[in-house]
Amino acid sequence: MIKYCYTALLITVLLVFNSCKENVENLKESNYIVTGDVIDYDGDVAQVNIMGFFVDPLFKGSVDENGTLEIELPNEFNETSQKAFDDYNSLGDAAYELSAIGIEDVFSPLENLMISNPNAQIALAGKYYGFETYQDGIRTGRIFPGSSREFITYNINPEKHEPIEGHFYMWLYSDSDTSIKGSNGSPTEVDESGNVIKKSIRNYDVTLSKGWNVVRYAVMELGTDSEGDLQVMKSAFNTEGNYEKEIDWYYFPL
Repeated sequence: MIKYCYTALLITVLLVFNSCKENVENLKESNYIVTGDVIDYDGDVAQVNIMGFFVDPLFKGSVDENGTLEIELPNEFNETSQKAFDDYNSLGDAAYELSAIGIEDVFSPLENLMISNPNAQIALAGKYYGFETYQDGIRTGRIFPGSSREFITYNINPEKHEPIEGHFYMWLYSDSDTSIKGSNGSPTEVDESGNVIKKSIRNYDVTLSKGWNVVRYAVMELGTDSEGDLQVMKSAFNTEGNYEKEIDWYYFPL
């Protein structure tokens, strides 16, 4: 009887251990791994910060001296972001009140769009759509995923650079499933009476699943206004296709 109880107890312990092991492995598998090569990287081995503005850095990746990049984006990143926001908000000299972002913070304007779950909360990895690199606790540069260095340079500071055609990527963590479909426009030129002469059209074909999502923003068509200045005439957000194989990374040292 004692031997039987001991055997049963041992089996129970093994089952619990294996169950816990499987849960840990599943949790690890749910993390999103980003890999790639950083073009023209000329730095030493550096850590990659996956957090945004104002909060403390969280290093979850690295780039080596050859430009080989690997980033591990953790599961439940919305909770990680919210904790970082709470820590910042608790500071006596906090300049802003940070909070979870919604669809309108990333994909505005939302007029004329069909949104299946407008209350979905989103956490954006990195700063804007890139990531900072650090060496020995000191920020050394930024890496950005996109079609060209020129397109990224324009998007970093559009007020100082003319638009060009191209695309970039963002990694978004959504706390629930949602989709954004449709198109809308914003005036690029109006006459003296306020009538719209030219309009920039933006298309949306975005489907976000709970967890990590890769979103692509592209400028497809340019035009000139009456003063000869270039304007973005057609752009799009979408999540269609497998972009991981075509993503190029560019390094911008400080």
